[in-house]
Amino acid sequence: MKTRSIATLLALVLLAVVLPVAAQQSQEELDAMMQDYMEKYATPGEHHKHLEMLAGNWSTTSQFWPVPGAPMMESTGKAEHKMVLGGRFLQTNYEGEFAGAPFAGTGMVAYDRYKQKYVETWGDTMGTMILVSEGSCDGRGTARIMKAEFDDPMTKRRVFMRSVYRFDDADHYTLELFGPGPDGQEYKIFTIAHARVR
Repeated sequence: MKTRSIATLLALVLLAVVLPVAAQQSQEELDAMMQDYMEKYATPGEHHKHLEMLAGNWSTTSQFWPVPGAPMMESTGKAEHKMVLGGRFLQTNYEGEFAGAPFAGTGMVAYDRYKQKYVETWGDTMGTMILVSEGSCDGRGTARIMKAEFDDPMTKRRVFMRSVYRFDDADHYTLELFGPGPDGQEYKIFTIAHARVR
Protein backbone atom coordinates (compact mmCIF):
# COMPACT_ATOMS: atom_id res chain seq x y z
CA MET A 1 0.00 0.00 0.00
CA LYS A 2 2.80 2.42 0.92
CA THR A 3 4.68 1.60 -2.28
CA ARG A 4 1.57 2.32 -4.34
CA SER A 5 1.09 5.66 -2.54
CA ILE A 6 4.71 6.65 -3.20
CA ALA A 7 4.38 5.69 -6.86
CA THR A 8 1.19 7.77 -7.14
CA LEU A 9 2.89 10.75 -5.49
CA LEU A 10 5.88 10.46 -7.82
CA ALA A 11 3.54 10.30 -10.79
CA LEU A 12 1.77 13.48 -9.67
CA VAL A 13 5.05 15.31 -9.12
CA LEU A 14 6.31 14.23 -12.51
CA LEU A 15 3.12 15.38 -14.19
CA ALA A 16 3.38 18.78 -12.49
CA VAL A 17 6.95 19.17 -13.75
CA VAL A 18 6.17 18.17 -17.32
CA LEU A 19 2.75 19.83 -17.54
CA PRO A 20 3.85 22.38 -20.17
CA VAL A 21 5.21 19.53 -22.30
CA ALA A 22 2.23 17.31 -21.53
CA ALA A 23 -0.13 19.76 -23.25
CA GLN A 24 1.60 18.91 -26.52
CA GLN A 25 1.65 15.12 -26.02
CA SER A 26 -0.94 12.46 -26.69
CA GLN A 27 -2.16 10.26 -23.83
CA GLU A 28 -0.29 7.34 -25.35
CA GLU A 29 2.96 9.32 -25.38
CA LEU A 30 2.40 10.47 -21.80
CA ASP A 31 1.76 6.90 -20.65
CA ALA A 32 4.98 5.77 -22.35
CA MET A 33 6.94 8.62 -20.74
CA MET A 34 5.55 7.75 -17.32
CA GLN A 35 6.29 4.05 -17.75
CA ASP A 36 9.85 4.83 -18.83
CA TYR A 37 10.35 7.15 -15.85
CA MET A 38 8.99 4.67 -13.32
CA GLU A 39 11.13 1.80 -14.63
CA LYS A 40 14.40 3.70 -15.15
CA TYR A 41 14.46 6.32 -12.42
CA ALA A 42 11.81 5.76 -9.72
CA THR A 43 12.48 2.09 -8.94
CA PRO A 44 15.44 0.96 -6.79
CA GLY A 45 18.09 -1.01 -8.68
CA GLU A 46 21.34 -2.92 -8.14
CA HIS A 47 23.12 -0.01 -6.44
CA HIS A 48 20.33 0.22 -3.88
CA LYS A 49 21.00 -3.40 -2.89
CA HIS A 50 24.55 -2.32 -2.05
CA LEU A 51 23.16 0.40 0.22
CA GLU A 52 20.72 -2.05 1.80
CA MET A 53 23.63 -4.25 2.90
CA LEU A 54 24.69 -1.43 5.26
CA ALA A 55 21.36 -1.34 7.12
CA GLY A 56 21.77 -2.15 10.80
CA ASN A 57 23.49 -0.98 13.97
CA TRP A 58 27.22 -0.29 14.13
CA SER A 59 29.82 0.59 16.73
CA THR A 60 32.36 3.19 15.62
CA THR A 61 35.94 4.06 16.49
CA SER A 62 37.10 7.45 15.20
CA GLN A 63 40.56 8.88 14.74
CA PHE A 64 40.89 12.62 14.14
CA TRP A 65 43.83 14.83 13.16
CA PRO A 66 42.96 18.57 13.47
CA VAL A 67 45.97 19.52 11.34
CA PRO A 68 48.63 17.47 9.54
CA GLY A 69 51.13 16.01 11.99
CA ALA A 70 49.02 16.79 15.07
CA PRO A 71 48.55 14.14 17.77
CA MET A 72 45.67 11.82 16.95
CA MET A 73 42.43 12.18 18.91
CA GLU A 74 40.35 8.99 19.31
CA SER A 75 36.71 8.52 20.27
CA THR A 76 33.97 5.91 20.07
CA GLY A 77 30.32 6.06 19.13
CA LYS A 78 27.47 4.27 17.45
CA ALA A 79 25.61 4.46 14.17
CA GLU A 80 22.28 3.29 12.86
CA HIS A 81 21.68 2.86 9.13
CA LYS A 82 18.24 2.04 7.76
CA MET A 83 16.61 1.95 4.35
CA VAL A 84 13.68 4.37 3.97
CA LEU A 85 11.06 5.32 1.38
CA GLY A 86 10.67 1.89 -0.13
CA GLY A 87 14.37 1.04 -0.28
CA ARG A 88 15.33 4.19 -2.20
CA PHE A 89 17.55 5.86 0.41
CA LEU A 90 19.85 4.88 3.26
CA GLN A 91 19.28 7.08 6.30
CA THR A 92 22.22 7.34 8.70
CA ASN A 93 22.32 8.54 12.31
CA TYR A 94 25.48 8.88 14.40
CA GLU A 95 26.00 9.51 18.11
CA GLY A 96 29.27 9.85 19.97
CA GLU A 97 31.70 12.52 21.03
CA PHE A 98 34.01 14.95 19.29
CA ALA A 99 36.90 16.63 21.13
CA GLY A 100 35.35 15.55 24.43
CA ALA A 101 31.88 16.96 23.66
CA PRO A 102 28.67 15.14 22.68
CA PHE A 103 28.28 14.78 18.92
CA ALA A 104 25.38 13.76 16.68
CA GLY A 105 24.98 13.71 12.93
CA THR A 106 22.48 12.53 10.35
CA GLY A 107 22.52 12.03 6.63
CA MET A 108 20.95 10.37 3.63
CA VAL A 109 22.65 8.33 0.91
CA ALA A 110 21.03 7.78 -2.46
CA TYR A 111 21.89 6.29 -5.79
CA ASP A 112 20.47 8.69 -8.35
CA ARG A 113 19.64 6.49 -11.34
CA TYR A 114 19.32 9.49 -13.65
CA LYS A 115 22.73 10.94 -12.74
CA GLN A 116 24.17 7.43 -12.31
CA LYS A 117 25.93 8.67 -9.19
CA TYR A 118 25.73 8.25 -5.45
CA VAL A 119 24.52 11.41 -3.71
CA GLU A 120 24.92 12.02 0.00
CA THR A 121 23.69 14.71 2.38
CA TRP A 122 25.13 15.31 5.84
CA GLY A 123 24.41 17.59 8.80
CA ASP A 124 25.70 17.47 12.38
CA THR A 125 25.95 19.34 15.66
CA MET A 126 29.25 20.97 14.62
CA GLY A 127 27.50 23.41 12.28
CA THR A 128 24.29 24.60 10.66
CA MET A 129 25.17 23.72 7.07
CA ILE A 130 24.19 20.70 5.00
CA LEU A 131 27.00 19.06 3.06
CA VAL A 132 26.13 17.53 -0.31
CA SER A 133 28.56 15.17 -2.04
CA GLU A 134 28.49 13.01 -5.16
CA GLY A 135 30.51 10.03 -6.25
CA SER A 136 30.70 6.47 -7.46
CA CYS A 137 31.82 2.96 -6.54
CA ASP A 138 35.02 1.39 -7.75
CA GLY A 139 33.11 -1.16 -9.83
CA ARG A 140 33.90 -4.02 -7.45
CA GLY A 141 31.78 -2.84 -4.52
CA THR A 142 34.85 -2.55 -2.27
CA ALA A 143 35.02 1.27 -2.18
CA ARG A 144 32.80 4.29 -2.70
CA ILE A 145 34.43 7.67 -3.33
CA MET A 146 32.48 10.87 -2.73
CA LYS A 147 33.51 14.48 -3.41
CA ALA A 148 32.09 17.76 -2.16
CA GLU A 149 32.78 21.47 -2.09
CA PHE A 150 31.47 23.71 0.66
CA ASP A 151 31.91 27.12 2.26
CA ASP A 152 34.14 26.80 5.33
CA PRO A 153 32.95 29.22 8.05
CA MET A 154 36.37 29.14 9.75
CA THR A 155 38.50 30.11 6.75
CA LYS A 156 35.68 31.93 4.91
CA ARG A 157 36.74 30.09 1.77
CA ARG A 158 35.33 27.50 -0.60
CA VAL A 159 37.03 24.20 0.22
CA PHE A 160 36.90 20.58 -0.95
CA MET A 161 36.33 17.33 0.84
CA ARG A 162 36.77 13.74 -0.27
CA SER A 163 35.21 10.75 1.49
CA VAL A 164 36.34 7.18 0.86
CA TYR A 165 34.22 4.29 2.13
CA ARG A 166 36.19 1.04 2.20
CA PHE A 167 34.09 -2.12 2.59
CA ASP A 168 36.10 -4.97 4.08
CA ASP A 169 33.22 -7.43 4.51
CA ALA A 170 29.53 -7.49 5.45
CA ASP A 171 30.33 -6.55 9.06
CA HIS A 172 33.19 -4.06 8.73
CA TYR A 173 33.79 -0.86 6.79
CA THR A 174 35.85 2.28 7.19
CA LEU A 175 35.13 5.88 6.28
CA GLU A 176 38.16 8.07 5.53
CA LEU A 177 37.67 11.83 5.28
CA PHE A 178 40.16 14.04 3.44
CA GLY A 179 40.31 17.82 3.20
CA PRO A 180 42.71 20.73 2.79
CA GLY A 181 45.42 21.43 5.36
CA PRO A 182 46.76 24.92 6.14
CA ASP A 183 48.84 24.80 2.94
CA GLY A 184 45.81 23.82 0.84
CA GLN A 185 47.10 20.30 0.22
CA GLU A 186 44.88 17.31 0.93
CA TYR A 187 45.43 15.35 4.13
CA LYS A 188 43.47 12.72 6.07
CA ILE A 189 41.25 14.40 8.70
CA PHE A 190 39.19 11.48 9.95
CA THR A 191 39.09 7.72 9.94
CA ILE A 192 35.91 6.10 11.27
CA ALA A 193 35.99 2.30 11.59
CA HIS A 194 32.56 0.61 11.68
CA ALA A 195 31.84 -2.82 13.14
CA ARG A 196 28.36 -4.31 12.91
CA VAL A 197 26.65 -4.87 16.25
CA ARG A 198 25.04 -8.32 16.21
